[in-house]
Amino acid sequence: MSASLRLEALVGGRAGFRLPALDLVAAPGEVVALIGPNGAGKTTLLKTIAGLIAPLSGRIDRPGAIAYLPPPGAVSAGFSALHLTALGRAARRRWSPGLGAEDIAAARAALTRLDVADLADRPFDRLSSGQQQLVLIARLFVQDAPVCLLDEPLALLDPAHARAVETAVRALAAEGRIVLASTHHLPFAARADRVLSIGPDWIEAAAPAQALTPDRVRALFGVETPGCPCCGQALS
Repeated sequence: MSASLRLEALVGGRAGFRLPALDLVAAPGEVVALIGPNGAGKTTLLKTIAGLIAPLSGRIDRPGAIAYLPPPGAVSAGFSALHLTALGRAARRRWSPGLGAEDIAAARAALTRLDVADLADRPFDRLSSGQQQLVLIARLFVQDAPVCLLDEPLALLDPAHARAVETAVRALAAEGRIVLASTHHLPFAARADRVLSIGPDWIEAAAPAQALTPDRVRALFGVETPGCPCCGQALS
């Protein structure tokens, strides 16, 4: 995994909605947090990059396969957590009717890595939101896609599971993946490598220190943030 994700004058949208043009180069190992109010187009942009929605214009240069994780609650299955994780390797077995021993072993290793090996035999649809997110991120690990797109991975999570998911996201990037994650959790955005902000008629990437100033947050969300989104300290 060495090539970057390149977006050139990319315009995403759907009927009656159009995002501003975006130029972006995301490098391997980088975590980019995508922020903006509800309805700003975060999911539309992620789905456009993933190839699930055709762009209105512009160019997407993908370094390889794209792994897309929908928002919490979008995946419901009665499979065991282990089987659902192993299904992330299905694309490798185009000529095989089922999963092999190596697929199960890789899935078990991924669950163990995220400290949820004890969930392996439990039905996925009976897990908590936080547990489900960790299982789905384990599935990203076995997919080996160079680009991982996560839609609101911290939504609906308690602080402990949110911390575990953020740690897992960083682990994905540490292996050389490019990670783009939409979020309303500003502390997560503050700890990202870059922040991609979608406003009413603008879209821009910047370092967290520039993207999350009180003025920028006010412009995005219409609220005041007197302290740092990460630590709460007063901002000058």
